[in-house]
Amino acid sequence: MDVWYGASGVQVDVSPKDPTVRVGSNFTFMCRVGKPLMYCRIEIPGLSNGLNMNEKVPKTSDYWYAGEGIEYGQCGITISRMTDRQNGQFKCMLGFSDEQNESHGATIVTVARPPRNRPELTITPEVDPRFGTYTEGTSIKAMCTVTDARPAANLLWFMGDDQITDGVGRPEIVESPTDLFTVHQNLTRRLTWRDNRKDLKCVATHIALDGEMKPTVIQISVRFAPRPVDGIIEQFGFIVGEEGIISVQIHANPKPKLTWIIDQDSFPEGSMDLTQRFEATSARDMGNGTWEAQLRIMRVTAEDVARNYILRARNEVGEQQYTVRISTSAEPQGSLELGTGPIIGIVVAILVLLIIIFMLIFARATGRWCFSGGIPTRHDTKESETFIKDSQTQGSNPNTGDNPSDEQKSLTATVKVKESSDTESADHGPAVKHKKPRMNLTYILKKKKDKVAADVEDLKLQNVAMETEKEMEKPGTESSEHIVTPAKGKPHGQDVVYAELELQATRRPIVRREDDKTEYAEIIHTKPEEEGDGTQ
Repeated sequence: MDVWYGASGVQVDVSPKDPTVRVGSNFTFMCRVGKPLMYCRIEIPGLSNGLNMNEKVPKTSDYWYAGEGIEYGQCGITISRMTDRQNGQFKCMLGFSDEQNESHGATIVTVARPPRNRPELTITPEVDPRFGTYTEGTSIKAMCTVTDARPAANLLWFMGDDQITDGVGRPEIVESPTDLFTVHQNLTRRLTWRDNRKDLKCVATHIALDGEMKPTVIQISVRFAPRPVDGIIEQFGFIVGEEGIISVQIHANPKPKLTWIIDQDSFPEGSMDLTQRFEATSARDMGNGTWEAQLRIMRVTAEDVARNYILRARNEVGEQQYTVRISTSAEPQGSLELGTGPIIGIVVAILVLLIIIFMLIFARATGRWCFSGGIPTRHDTKESETFIKDSQTQGSNPNTGDNPSDEQKSLTATVKVKESSDTESADHGPAVKHKKPRMNLTYILKKKKDKVAADVEDLKLQNVAMETEKEMEKPGTESSEHIVTPAKGKPHGQDVVYAELELQATRRPIVRREDDKTEYAEIIHTKPEEEGDGTQ
C-alpha cells in the first residue's frame, strides 16, 4: 500500500502498490482517506479524460465504482478486463467540502506481456572445425537474450537436466521506447567429460506465460580420453562349467578401440583368442560417451577364476587399461559404511570406558573411594596391637604377681585369631595379611559397619570357644580333635596344621552372624619333636 499526502496534508492510502497484472485479468484500484469525500476523480491510461466515480454512477461493462461510498472516504475503480493499453500510471484526485485543494494518490500498473520470440543462445569460442567438438578443459562463454517482454523475462540455465548456478552472471535489462524490456545474461563454464553429449539450455520464464517458454538448446560435444577406474574391477556370479560374460563400461569420446589380453595372448574386439574359448564383442554405444565392452567365456573353468583379464581402450585423445577379476561367489551386499562423526564417537566412547576401568583398578589397589572400607588401614592394625598389649599387662600385674586369667588369655588369643582371619585357604598356601575386597556390587554398596560393636561381638563369641577348648583339654574329657600330620618336604618346625573342634553336646552351639566369615587358625610348631614322635 502506497501513502500520498495532498496539498492539505490529508493522508491518502493507495492499493495495490506497483502491481503486475496479466492481460484479461480483473483489477481494482483503491484510494482511502480518513474523512468524507466531496468527489472522487480517477485517471487511467488509455482514457484522455478522468472519470468521476461514486456509488451513484451507473455501472458499465468495462468499469465501475469500487468502495463503500465516498462519504466513507473511499475512492476506487474496478476494471473487468485489463488490456495492454492500460499499462502505466493509475491516479486518484480527491476533493473535500472543507478543503480548498485536492489530495491525490497514484500507482504504476504493469500489464504483463510475454516475450515475442524464443531465447537467443550463442557460445564462444566455437567448436573445433576439425572434429566438431570441444576439447575437455575448454572454457566457454554462452549468452542468452530474450527481447520485447513486459516486465523483463527471467532466465534459467541447464546442462542436461541439471540446473547451472555457478558461473551465471547478473542479468542486464534494457528498456525500449514502447515500454518493452530486453534481458541479456552470460554463462562461463569450463567443460568436463561429463558435459559430453548434453544439451546446454537457456529457459525463459514470465508472468504472462502459463508455463516455461520453449527453451533454446545447443548440444555440447567434448573430446576426452578413456576415463580411468579406481582399483580392480570385480565381477561375481560365475558358475564353473557354464558360459560367463565379463562386461565393462568405458567413458570415452570418440569411440575407443578395444583389445583384450589374457595370459599374454591379446586379441581385438570382434574376434576370439587362440584357444577359441574367449570371444570379444564390439563396443556398444550406451549414449553420452559411454561404451560397453564384453568378453564371453565359452565355458568357465577353475583356472579362469584365478586369471586376470586386461582390457585396453585407446582413442585419438589417450589410452587407458582396466584389470578385471571374476568370482564364483554371489555379489556381496552393500557393506555398512560409517561416516567420520560416528567413528569419532565410537573411539571416544572406548577411551572413556578404558579410563573408567583404569580408575576402578587403581582405586581397588590403593583402597580409595568406594574401596576404602574393605582394606584394613595402618591405624586399625595399631589399635589391635595396643589392645593386645593392654590385655597382657592387665593379666600379669607385677604388683599382684598373679598370672593372666583364662579369660584374658582367651581374649588375647581371640584378637590374634581375628587379626589372622584372612590367612591361607584349604590349599595350604602362605598366609595373606590383608585380603582385598571382592569386586562385586554388593560389596561396593555395603556400608561399613560399626567397627567397635563388631569387635566386641566377635570377642564374646571367641571367649566361649576358648573356654570350650580348655574343658576338652582337661584329663578325662573326650575330644574329637583331629590333628593333621605335617606335610613331607617342609622344614621341621614350620609345618602348617589345621584343627577341627567338636563341641560337647552339653554346650550350647555357637551361632555365627550371617556376614561373619569362617576363620582358620594357623598353628606353627615352635619346638622340634623327637624322631619317632608323632601327633596322635
